[in-house]
Amino acid sequence: MIRHPLIALGVGILLSSCAPTHPADVRAIDSLRARAETLVEAQSLMGYNNWAYGTPSNQDSLYHAYAGLFTRENIALTRRAEEEEADSVQKRRLQYFLRYLTLEFLSQEVAPLSDSIATAEARSVVTLAGEEIPYRQIAVLMANEPRQMRRAALYTAADSVLDALNPARRQLWGTYYRLARELGYPSYIAMISELKGIPLDEMRTTALFFLSSTDSLYRALLPGLIRRTAGLDTADFYRYDTPLLFRVHQFDPYYPKSELLPTAERMYRRLGFDLASMTNLTIDTAARAEKNPRAACFAIQVPGDIRVTLKPAGGFDDFAALFHELGHAQHYANTTEHALEFRTLGEYTVTETYAFLSEYLPLNQAWLRASSRMSVNTLKDFIRIQTFNRLYIVRRYCAKLLYELELHAGLSDPGNRYASLLASAAGYQRHPSDATRYLVDVDEHFYTATYLRGWFLEAQLNKWLSTTYGPNWYEHPGAGAFLQSLWAKGDRLTGDELSVITGCNAIRPDELIAEIRDMLRFSSR
Repeated sequence: MIRHPLIALGVGILLSSCAPTHPADVRAIDSLRARAETLVEAQSLMGYNNWAYGTPSNQDSLYHAYAGLFTRENIALTRRAEEEEADSVQKRRLQYFLRYLTLEFLSQEVAPLSDSIATAEARSVVTLAGEEIPYRQIAVLMANEPRQMRRAALYTAADSVLDALNPARRQLWGTYYRLARELGYPSYIAMISELKGIPLDEMRTTALFFLSSTDSLYRALLPGLIRRTAGLDTADFYRYDTPLLFRVHQFDPYYPKSELLPTAERMYRRLGFDLASMTNLTIDTAARAEKNPRAACFAIQVPGDIRVTLKPAGGFDDFAALFHELGHAQHYANTTEHALEFRTLGEYTVTETYAFLSEYLPLNQAWLRASSRMSVNTLKDFIRIQTFNRLYIVRRYCAKLLYELELHAGLSDPGNRYASLLASAAGYQRHPSDATRYLVDVDEHFYTATYLRGWFLEAQLNKWLSTTYGPNWYEHPGAGAFLQSLWAKGDRLTGDELSVITGCNAIRPDELIAEIRDMLRFSSR
């Protein structure tokens, strides 16, 4: 998870002589860039301190301090400049900056409502069997609760909070829809598709293809995993049982906290990167009480100050989380771009691709065969579970994307449709409380599509590396040099351009499906 609210470094670089023919517009846009640079750095630093140390966060105060940056007038100015620009490089810069201004304008307009929702969530408490439970603690309790009836009770206890907050969430999305039309777009979907350069209609077809192509694989794995981890049959499997599928303690001895950083350092050293000597990279694994337990990467200044924070809990999940954030970190720490937009204002498909590529390094079959201390049968079980995990999460996001496309197109019965799509993709039985989550489980601005493209593109990149440098490409200096050349481009590349570099003509799920099948073969030998 990259946690930098569109961080940027690099002073506003003047547009070339091919820029718009209005010098005043050029000066105005460069002034906006300079202000944006200082704002996003302040936002990111505030976010990091809150995440890592629990210091108060008040992002709304920063919006007030930079009043006048995110306005309809500045959006119109940048759009006009982009339309008039003839130089392709400068035109792309303006496209990225237009996206930044527009999405931040939306965030600014709903900030009071977003803050009120977050505050209400943080303060909400439910009562269960006479016990008061903070709303945000429910998910943690369900994941660690062995009794199904208790998990069900915890799950339904959250309904009162969700029902209370859903009107505010409907208002938030209604505001987004209205603002999209006011900015001249035919719809919210059309706005996000154009700004992010993501063909959302094509993504619908791709999501359906992935779900249908992996359905038999998934349903063949599901019954055994449910019985083994939850002691249930598929007929008795519900959404509140899913957390048990992913926290399998039997593998914890093979992934001790003490080996977390040494493993990452060894893996990256083979690629030619010495994490310990990278003065622009900070990795914080301290277990402070006030620290957010979720791993995150904060690009405070690119490339001069990149920070990764993680609160280890034990087991493989820590390794996957750290490696994921290191993928983001290496991307931004090795960037050599100078322009604001090309450092960190790209669409995040590319950085998620690098993060997933890094996250899955500890699952590389050559590396596992050479270094794992597991017995053959234990290793097979481990890979089988990890294969299921990847299938589950990608299928879930495919269903989420299908739902979000329908939701934002004006779905008449969103709760029922949400519950149906998610249950079908994940293979659990529907529960009445599923429908109450129809707005809490929606990603802003279709980041769902960004994740999906990142997963698909990671498999394409991994296949290219494996074909070019061998299955153990992670220890080939040439592979490290190639990745560094990609990271150096910062956010200049689009996901589609990176796909072409890997030898593909589009971001498709075919290589991911093939990789999943290969993992299953490996786990069944």
